[in-house]
Amino acid sequence: MKLTRRTLGLLGLTLTAGITPFAAAAAEDFPSRPVQLIVPYAPGGSGDLIGRLLGDKLSTLWGQQVVVENRPGAGGLIGTETAAHAPADGYTLYLATDGPLTVAASLHGHVPYDWKRDLTPVSMVTVGYQVLIVDPKLPVQTLADFIALAQSKPGALNFASIGVGTAPHLAAELFLSIAHLKLTHVPYNGSSAQAIRALIAGDVAMFMVGTSTAVPFIKNGNVRALAVTSSSHRVDELPDVPTFAEAGLPQVDYSLWFAIEAPSATPPDIVNKLNADINTVVADRDYQQALRARGFEAKGDTPEELAAFMEKDYIKNRDLIQKLGLHVD
Repeated sequence: MKLTRRTLGLLGLTLTAGITPFAAAAAEDFPSRPVQLIVPYAPGGSGDLIGRLLGDKLSTLWGQQVVVENRPGAGGLIGTETAAHAPADGYTLYLATDGPLTVAASLHGHVPYDWKRDLTPVSMVTVGYQVLIVDPKLPVQTLADFIALAQSKPGALNFASIGVGTAPHLAAELFLSIAHLKLTHVPYNGSSAQAIRALIAGDVAMFMVGTSTAVPFIKNGNVRALAVTSSSHRVDELPDVPTFAEAGLPQVDYSLWFAIEAPSATPPDIVNKLNADINTVVADRDYQQALRARGFEAKGDTPEELAAFMEKDYIKNRDLIQKLGLHVD
């Protein structure tokens, strides 16, 4: 039989009509088996805790187990590569944050995936904040005091991080750049506890770190908190600590964030169902309270809003990394 253009067109419409209900039905039945959530960090850290908290809530909602698989290594690149190249059927999800994505793209000479091409945004799940803590033996009580002290001793004071290009490092460099300060960087690779011990011992003067890590040390007086990176409000656990905006530096906005992504070819209907279900969890009071106890705030959004946020985050990190001349092979 000769296939005319009209016949081919009708055939295409018939095939499309058959596929669309099938895709919708697949999304409606999703998930029909356990879902894997790849966390690119070791057990016990903030990312692992958030992944397990979210996974438990989704398991209850779905009646299917969410299996958290920790794939640590290379600052999150190993787990991210695994997720980026996983089957795109919705049964492999990825706990995303800035390090392996919006930072690595500019910091590393080679990344074995493309953060925009290989992964698709699903939803934000939580945001957190960093706090600037200092050696309590320093003669400073406020951020203005610290800036004045550092200006009087250019290059004489040290600041800690947990490695080049990490969130504590970039947040500190952002602050120093905006405040026009010169401090010497001392990285304690991968260990906030080691950096805080160095601060308490007086080996370094300043450390920017997540509030969930710092709060116990602040409350027992081991370190002094001067400002938090929350741009619009004070952190519940630190009501007496002003934001950088309150202290006169609103540009120091370097929040921590975690989101869910999926391999890029995941069907849109499944992405939309995942988004709706994750936002149901985000609205759950128990989930919100569990995060708050760890220094985070529950936050959801749409895939489009997450994509726009990540692009903005990428540009912010790219510009800062280029300004500092940072590079990791």
